Amino acid sequence: MTSAPITQTDIAQRTAKEALSMREKVGYGLGDAGGTVITCLIMNFLTFFYTDIFGLTPALVGTLFMALRVFDAISDPIMGVITDRTQSRWGRFRPWQLWVAVPIGIIGVLTFTVPDASMNLKIAWAFGTYLLLSVSYTAINVPYCALINTMTTRHSEVLSCQSWRFVLCGVAGFLVSVGLPWLVAVLGHGNAAQGYQLGVGILCAIAIVMFLCCFFWVRERVPLDSMGSFTLREHVAGLRRNDQLLLMLLMSFLLINVFNIRGGGYMYFITYVLHGGTAYTSLFFTMVTFASILGSILVNPVSRRVDTVKLYYSTNIVLAIVAVLMWFLPTGEAWQSLWLGVILLNGIILGFTLPLHFALMAFADDYGEWKTGVRSSGMNFAFNLFCIKLAWASSAGIISVVFILVAYQPGAAHQTTASLQGITAMETLLPALFHLLLAFTIRACKLNNPMMSRISTDLRARRLQP
Repeated sequence: MTSAPITQTDIAQRTAKEALSMREKVGYGLGDAGGTVITCLIMNFLTFFYTDIFGLTPALVGTLFMALRVFDAISDPIMGVITDRTQSRWGRFRPWQLWVAVPIGIIGVLTFTVPDASMNLKIAWAFGTYLLLSVSYTAINVPYCALINTMTTRHSEVLSCQSWRFVLCGVAGFLVSVGLPWLVAVLGHGNAAQGYQLGVGILCAIAIVMFLCCFFWVRERVPLDSMGSFTLREHVAGLRRNDQLLLMLLMSFLLINVFNIRGGGYMYFITYVLHGGTAYTSLFFTMVTFASILGSILVNPVSRRVDTVKLYYSTNIVLAIVAVLMWFLPTGEAWQSLWLGVILLNGIILGFTLPLHFALMAFADDYGEWKTGVRSSGMNFAFNLFCIKLAWASSAGIISVVFILVAYQPGAAHQTTASLQGITAMETLLPALFHLLLAFTIRACKLNNPMMSRISTDLRARRLQP
């Protein structure tokens, strides 16, 4: 007995069923918006909190971030394997939003808590809480990133979801970046440590709600039943043969370094270079997050007219040029308004990068199944998260090295010309270097629109086979 041939009508009908509602797109976006609350706290405030509130030296902070990446080299791939083999009545990836939501919120608050203890115990507290925060973020983010390919195989819908995702991430970034300095001032009553603990508590409660909305509003509808049938060796072999995934891992490392170096330096730049107070800090972060949201909105219509790979390449070239030009701008209190405008312009263009990047990451996951026959979404996104965490560590290390080279000391009275130049370089020249490296790497990417159209058609036909 022979199977009926797969027709274009069959494929079209299957594709139509994978159209996503607005509620589902918003729900998907809220999953990463919750994650953005955590990552924004890490990127924009944790280094400053450790050095200026907790009392750790820059060298110790850099050591902390680097040392924990050794653990991630083991924990992230293990989480990928666990994710790929998860079976539940809610699906394979979606339930992790439910299971990890409350634990990660609690750990986030503990990370920004200063214990009343000796310095040695405080160091142990910092290492322990940050380790738990890293592990819990892995447990919720790896399955989240893999979730998109069980929602739809329509690449236009994937890009639309990524656009919504980073619009909502921008809103979450706004809540953290603008809200936390205000919450610290209002709730701390002059006690910055208390202000951070209570402020982060409120933000983590919001993150928990976002994770739960993702769980309740999203559905897994694309069958990936063969994913758990492969051995670990076959999953790893498939990953190694997926040349586009390996390229995307390098690109993830480079891109996140841009965000973390710049984000990690914002508080120093605002406080010591632009001499901004609490009100200006909130306004500055408002511009950063508003620009990110606007960029995430604009990239969707632009990507319909320009090939995804070409657009990503051009965006990074433009950003590299803008970042170099920013180095030559005047600084100081008199130029605060100028920097708000520049940050807005740069941020809009920068807002293109994350939706484009994670759309290509999802495409690379499809490419791997198409090329090797092995679907390893959990494993793929686990390694991607590991590269992102490596970027967290390397960016913290770069910031620490810069501070050591310029002999940085907390407090406005201690800022020398060298330290001010070092802080400014973290907002200009260093991001420019990473944008250029990223643009060079993108030139090897094959995941253009014609290639993805072919892959999408082939995979739908395979999945319709009895």
